[in-house]
Amino acid sequence: MSKTVEVVPFFERIDGTSADCYVAGFRKADGSRSGIEIVVPAEMVEHAVLADSQLSVAMNPDGTLALHGDGLSEDGVQAANQCSIGRQSLDSLLRDCLCLEAAALEEDAVKDLGLLRIQLAEGLALVDRALDMLTTRR
Repeated sequence: MSKTVEVVPFFERIDGTSADCYVAGFRKADGSRSGIEIVVPAEMVEHAVLADSQLSVAMNPDGTLALHGDGLSEDGVQAANQCSIGRQSLDSLLRDCLCLEAAALEEDAVKDLGLLRIQLAEGLALVDRALDMLTTRR
């Protein structure tokens, strides 16, 4: 006599272990284990997912950041945007970058901050031009 068991596939990261890993397998419909699980090192999974992907960061007009990923599913990119990068903004990046303790550790912090200031001034000029164009259209 054969018995049919309904199973559901799963793939999860195992955190808190000495080596980060993922586990894939099947569970019974009630969530209990079915005995089929494969543990895969995180490095292997991340390399397989990201090797042929192109990731880029874009900034929205309100200063928040968004991740774009060619070679990744829309759901995967959306999940990344919802976790960490979607909560970051130009302001938060600047605050983290300009933490004096961290900046002091850089080899040539004064030179680096001078270069950052130039880029920010150029960026502010671009924002001013965009605002001018938008307000003259009205």
